[in-house]
Amino acid sequence: MQKFCLVFLTIIISFTIAIIPTQAKEQTLNELLAQAKANRDAYNKAKSQKELSEQERNEAIKQKEAVTVEIDSINTELTKIEKDVRELQNSIDKKDKEIKEIMKFVQISNGESAYLEYAFGASSFTDFIYRVSVAEQLSDYNDELIKSYNADIKSLEIKQKELVTKQAELNKKQQELTILEAKLSKEIETLQEGMLTKDREYQTAIDLINSMKSMGCAGNETMTQCLNKNKPASSGGSSISGIQIPSTNGTYMPIARGRVTSDYGQRSSDFHTGIDFSNSQYGDNVYPVASGKVLLVQSPGSYTENGKNCGNYIVYVLHNINGHPYVTSYWHLASPSVSRYQNVTANTVIGKMGGLHSVDVCAFGVHVHLNLFDGNTWNVLRPNSGRINPRTIMPQIPKQGVYFTR
Repeated sequence: MQKFCLVFLTIIISFTIAIIPTQAKEQTLNELLAQAKANRDAYNKAKSQKELSEQERNEAIKQKEAVTVEIDSINTELTKIEKDVRELQNSIDKKDKEIKEIMKFVQISNGESAYLEYAFGASSFTDFIYRVSVAEQLSDYNDELIKSYNADIKSLEIKQKELVTKQAELNKKQQELTILEAKLSKEIETLQEGMLTKDREYQTAIDLINSMKSMGCAGNETMTQCLNKNKPASSGGSSISGIQIPSTNGTYMPIARGRVTSDYGQRSSDFHTGIDFSNSQYGDNVYPVASGKVLLVQSPGSYTENGKNCGNYIVYVLHNINGHPYVTSYWHLASPSVSRYQNVTANTVIGKMGGLHSVDVCAFGVHVHLNLFDGNTWNVLRPNSGRINPRTIMPQIPKQGVYFTR
């Protein structure tokens, strides 16, 4: 009887164990602002401590490389742990089913007498010997199954704790990397293409979030909550609040035809925060990658390098893609064709392609630079200000140098 009580106990435990979610927590608008400020303040504090000597700079570069490698290692380990957790949960579910099947045969009220009833129900001595053997094997298997079941549960608990620990380590390493990047101020403060200084990044965050709030979003809401809280009313319905952007599940290229001239990721001398598209035709149309709402239009001089214009006109657009918010920005526009709060479709011209170095020191040829942010986590402390690879939502983007048509 004790064995079956144990079965019940382990089954109850199995129902109480849940796999810990591994996705990044969605931040509210107020939390996004707070984290942007913390990022900027930590950066400026580290930068103002002192100018690094050449030896210190070399050491900082080595530390940055080591932290980056460790972050990659932790990410790889996180992926493995998540896989282990899923496999353990599947194993527990399978054993749970087997135990329940055994319990159908071994009635709880009779305890182990069910084995005897089975054995003495034999029609012959040969059948009796066979039934005793089966009963013993069933009992032994049941014992081993329960032991294995409990071992899996303990292992799952350990894996889940390990997962939480690794996630905490990853957050810590990402913050360390932010500080190390700050110490390399000569490199980081040089405005790379599509990259903002921390002060300007914070101001942009304020402007974008103020746009959200002015359109009905609350500070304690995530962008997802704001996008979905007030669905469009049926015809003849009352007025609605919040940002009304139809959800879309497709994306388009930002120009009618051309090629990728620079991809997302590490280049020879810097990290490219987005993807460059060009057909070398100055003044050609630039389109949003999906329907959405314009959150911000920045004029030339919003960002400068050595007192000179960097980025020229920049347009930020909020999208609702499969129910999830993304923000895209389009740099180096010769002129904008939209205004703040304007609804746009994938076929709306948002600006004309620029990129002349004579008027935009961060551009070295006619093109549009596309940045992508996850709308719910885009200001978290991580390298390159939270920009993510546009291929995340645009798998159709060809390899660098390959021509395409929209």
